[in-house]
Amino acid sequence: MLLKHLYDFAVSRNLLDDLAFSPKAVRWIIELDNNGNLLGAGPQATGDDKRGKEFSCPQTTRPKVAGGVSEFMADGLTAVFGLDADPDAPMPEAKRTGRDANNAAKRSDFWAQIEAAQLARPSSELSALLLFGRQLAARPPSFLRWGKATDGKSDKSAWWLTTASGSVARLGPENFTFRVNGELLVENESLRHFWRERHGNEVAAARSGFVTGRCLVTGMEDQKLAPTHNPKIQGVPNTQSFGAAIVSFDKPAFSSYGFDQSLNSPTSDEAATAYSVALNHLIGHTNHSIRIGQTCLCFWPAQTAVAQTPFAFLNRPDPKTVRDFVLAPFSGIEREIARRDRFYAVTLAGNSGRIVVRHWMDISLERAVENLHAWFKALEIELPARPAKKASKAVAKEKDYHPLSIYWLSCTTVREAKDLSPDIPAQLYRAALEGTAPSPSLLQPILNQLHSRLVRDDTYNLLYDESRFALIKLILNRNRTPDIMEIQPSLTADTEDAAYNCGRLLAILSDAQAKAHEFKLEGAGVAERYFGTAGVSPSSVLPLLIRLNRHHITKIRKSPRFGGHERFIQQQIEAVLTLFKPARAGLPPSFPRTLDLQAQGRFALGFYQQHAADAAARHANKKENPVTA
Repeated sequence: MLLKHLYDFAVSRNLLDDLAFSPKAVRWIIELDNNGNLLGAGPQATGDDKRGKEFSCPQTTRPKVAGGVSEFMADGLTAVFGLDADPDAPMPEAKRTGRDANNAAKRSDFWAQIEAAQLARPSSELSALLLFGRQLAARPPSFLRWGKATDGKSDKSAWWLTTASGSVARLGPENFTFRVNGELLVENESLRHFWRERHGNEVAAARSGFVTGRCLVTGMEDQKLAPTHNPKIQGVPNTQSFGAAIVSFDKPAFSSYGFDQSLNSPTSDEAATAYSVALNHLIGHTNHSIRIGQTCLCFWPAQTAVAQTPFAFLNRPDPKTVRDFVLAPFSGIEREIARRDRFYAVTLAGNSGRIVVRHWMDISLERAVENLHAWFKALEIELPARPAKKASKAVAKEKDYHPLSIYWLSCTTVREAKDLSPDIPAQLYRAALEGTAPSPSLLQPILNQLHSRLVRDDTYNLLYDESRFALIKLILNRNRTPDIMEIQPSLTADTEDAAYNCGRLLAILSDAQAKAHEFKLEGAGVAERYFGTAGVSPSSVLPLLIRLNRHHITKIRKSPRFGGHERFIQQQIEAVLTLFKPARAGLPPSFPRTLDLQAQGRFALGFYQQHAADAAARHANKKENPVTA
């Protein structure tokens, strides 16, 4: 069914209209005159990033696995120049010989296609290009150099390219194409007609040898069944650079009843091409896919354009967009159409030459929008006002920070993004799109990282750690039983939940200590020292901290700046303590001996929301009394 939905997507979006071409990043354009002479010191760079600008380039259907196959008119270092990407790579002599032969075959294939184009559609531009190619056969181009960096910054050898302006750039796995007499040849209409004909011949020649049968995807009889499914799907993490297959078989165990390769899953060549093109299209468009760590999520409505749905901002949810969506989730969408339309999503991971489907879903578009609306509602958490931001070098980095995006939510479970397990973003996607509850076990790494940052990161400010506390709130509320409190976006002052109130109490005691030191405390305070222990076993720590707090109260009372605040702090502490039921009348409040994992999450949220409420109160007081505050 998944392949059928992808096939339908390709057909409905007219993705099969011109399969001879596909978008491709080309970093370098070699500019030639009418005699095939290079103009400038070297190629011209395209675009601003390292990949270069994307062009509609010819794409071959010939399998590249065996090597020796090039694209037409736009390809990389080996195809255009016959040069090895790493000539010094250590390898056995036989392997080196084979690799050199493959490089030569690939180069020959590249220039043979241009000669064929000249025979079919002669032009002065192609004549000039072939003259340039013959010069390359005699010697490598002068603008390429293999060796170490001249500035001594790296001892590792690499290919270095002199650009048209004379600057030198390190060459990566980048593509070249040609411009002759000012005309970019990949955009020459005559050559594009030539390539369409050649591409059609390639497809016809390949299909002539295919067996016929029923296609599992379309259900049609007497179809040419593809032995391997092409084009390969590119852009999935942990797959090879030229792509991988979502359907493939290569072990004898899959050769029963005489079936071989992908004939075990008989799919017409047309359907295989369609679903592969659809997946490549989805992966290549950021409003249809999200890549996080080792997984890639693709999603699409069956009929509605994705730009008309809220899913386009799933990985870039800025506060205003989220706020507007929460207020009016179906804005711009006709409810009746959404009820009839379907919404699909698939989570992919790579395993070398194959793609693993970790999960896929098929629900109504209306249900998907409702689930996404519930997701952002569940993530709502009240933050204190942020101080005005000073202009700094970090501004560019901040542009990418979307605290409620799946990426930043997932990152709260790890120290660095590279440590992310594929399972975590997959869980969060399902929670956002299907309305499921993420596993409560996610709380453990989130709390561990919170404790680690409190203790070790001097720059950490938990007041603005929206991703972490929003995710804790969502996990707790979606896994709670009716007898457990529901966490609200802001402080709940009247709950009798012991874990939540223990967190609030620690926040008040921590704030009193900071005030006693006039917010100039150096080193770890009570929060940094006791957050971990108090979150697991409150009864072993909180009575001690309450006794120590008497000292802080005394200092505040004597403080010229904060004298008088001690009464408010005492009232705060007493208000929280009255929510703990003593074992017997007349005894002091009874704190829990231990907290389970979900209770530890409520402890952390009580701690955070008390801090946030106090900070918001201070901010409001400053606005009302700007001189005395």
